[in-house]
Amino acid sequence: MSLHTQTANLLLITTETSESERLLGGLREEGLASKSVSVPNADRLAETLTQRGCDIIICFASDRDLDLDAVLTAYRKLSADVPLILVTDGDTDAGLTIKARRAGVRDLVESGDSERLKLAVARERSDLFRRREADTLSGRLKDCEQRSLEIIEVTSAGVAFIQDGLHVETNPAYLGLFGFETKDDVLATPFLDLVEPAAQKRVRDILRVNTSQITSTPIEFDLVCRRTDGSPFGAHLLAAPSEFEDEPCLRLILQTNASSPAPNASNQAQGTGNEIGLISFLAEIEAHIGNERLVDRDFAIFYIRIKNSADLLRDLGLTHALELFEEFAKTLVEIIAGTGFLARLGDDGFGLIVDDLGAFEAKSLAERITSQARLPGQRRATNDTAADCEIGYFLVSDRAAAAEDIVNAAHRLCIGHDFSERNHVPGQQPPTSLAARVKQEVEDEDGDVNIARKIEYALHNDQLKLVYQPIISLMGDNQENYSVLVRLLDEEENLLEAKDFIGPAIRSGLIEEVDKWTIRSSIRVIGEQRKAGHNLSLFVNLSEDTFRNPSIVLWICDCLREFDVRGNWLTFQFQEELVVGNLASLSKLVETLKKIKCRVAINRFGVSERPELILQGLSLDFVLLKPSFAQGLADDADKQQRLLQLATLAKEFNVKSIVTGVEDARALTVLWTAGVDYVQGNFLQRPSPTLEVQA
Repeated sequence: MSLHTQTANLLLITTETSESERLLGGLREEGLASKSVSVPNADRLAETLTQRGCDIIICFASDRDLDLDAVLTAYRKLSADVPLILVTDGDTDAGLTIKARRAGVRDLVESGDSERLKLAVARERSDLFRRREADTLSGRLKDCEQRSLEIIEVTSAGVAFIQDGLHVETNPAYLGLFGFETKDDVLATPFLDLVEPAAQKRVRDILRVNTSQITSTPIEFDLVCRRTDGSPFGAHLLAAPSEFEDEPCLRLILQTNASSPAPNASNQAQGTGNEIGLISFLAEIEAHIGNERLVDRDFAIFYIRIKNSADLLRDLGLTHALELFEEFAKTLVEIIAGTGFLARLGDDGFGLIVDDLGAFEAKSLAERITSQARLPGQRRATNDTAADCEIGYFLVSDRAAAAEDIVNAAHRLCIGHDFSERNHVPGQQPPTSLAARVKQEVEDEDGDVNIARKIEYALHNDQLKLVYQPIISLMGDNQENYSVLVRLLDEEENLLEAKDFIGPAIRSGLIEEVDKWTIRSSIRVIGEQRKAGHNLSLFVNLSEDTFRNPSIVLWICDCLREFDVRGNWLTFQFQEELVVGNLASLSKLVETLKKIKCRVAINRFGVSERPELILQGLSLDFVLLKPSFAQGLADDADKQQRLLQLATLAKEFNVKSIVTGVEDARALTVLWTAGVDYVQGNFLQRPSPTLEVQA
């Protein structure tokens, strides 16, 4: 609405209602006032203004029965921005004018001058609404600034604020980019010291320019920067004027060039510098991955390990064994001969990246390397047919995990399988009947297409539904915790459970859309329930595709802000079987989720042989034990012992334990004795579309 068309609500302070009605009628005719309320004195002035939503106060100082001093005193105590106009009699003395001005009165108008009063009300109305608009814009600006700082904290680009050439603030990605351990280290370092000499003149020119002289369009160019260890890297710089703590400064955004060479990469295949070799290998993986962790071109990762290296070190001694490993490395370089990017990742391990390989080509390359990469003949065992190395390979396509996770996957396949067994190649499915496999793939594809169509229909027609299952505390916690489950209503009004459509959603690439719908809907429900006075907290599962998306946290922040929900009212949970293969990716994600105060849980906990490694690697709030632990628990001593071990282990890491799948009352006694914190299951309550715990 235009400021010129807005009307003001008036508060009239007078005991003479006839005079006030006359003046009010004139203001209404001019469209300056809409509603009004009259009070005989200034008692409870602040309360009246708040309850009645008044914009302007008109006090009739000419009213002999009115205590003007009390009005001015009460007005001085107001915290609200409400202008006051005094209507006086004709013989206003200088003392009253001074007293009114000191109290903050905006204008004094003689009682007979209706035109002057109209002008005064119009002016004060316009000024008041403009001040309110300015306050609103100021609040929005502060929200935007806060939002920008939150985004800066979680973005993968390096961001720094520079004043007089020095760092005044940086984000974690900036520290990692240059290799600083703490923020204090970089705050004492001039930005020019982090730039190669060839680019220093251009950077110096930008730093010398007053920030007010830089246009709002960022200045951007490519340059070469230098890490704390002296190694160079290419980056793209964007510089723009900004403010930090109300002081003008320069905001720098640095993004590494994927094509920039990794330090000392040329020597890695020959086996020099294992640590640098790993760094360059990880950098090469990242160069294959674009925005949103999407793979620009498919590639294969091979991990090649010298077989029985520990025995060779023991039998031949350190120096002779290392010489042997060096000879093997040279042989490997000759075999690869430009096939891909090769790096030495350890004394006995090598990494290889090859583009555009399918499963069949990767298998053929692994077989060729295994048959040809041999230790020097005079130092090998006499069995000439045995392979001298082990290989694991991992095909990367679609959305990729962190580079560390990709390397770890290939390494696990290498150490977990013997490639000499030709019927069981690492990275491949065990051989089955070709006809049976083709038939199964066709059936799965047809079924997935049908379910994918139902999912798309549900997403576009709001046919996904949330149901909730309570998580009950055994220790007297008053938090209202619920696990969120998703149901799908198709075109024929058939209700599908998650187990019926989640698999096809993953295979058809729709799981991220389902997850986003679930997250936003859950946050909206939390906002509604919290406003209604319920102490609600929801547990939401994230799939692998979703948590690999680096922008998912920013999207979560938007949802939290949209519905005014705090992060600690939301718990994100990950399946344990996905954690081991994505530990590096999840470690970064969990750290970021903690920054926005969200809680983190592992679902189906207890599957891995060494669950303590997960508790050590991730900062968790909860572990949800797999449902099979609760099945027949009261009669199974082994299960009871294992459950006690897991609950005790969780307590050692200050993590709350939740047992799911509880189906009978006898299990509750065992769980309480074992020190389990929470329970969940159909025995307590089946999933329900309502958020009320049933008796």
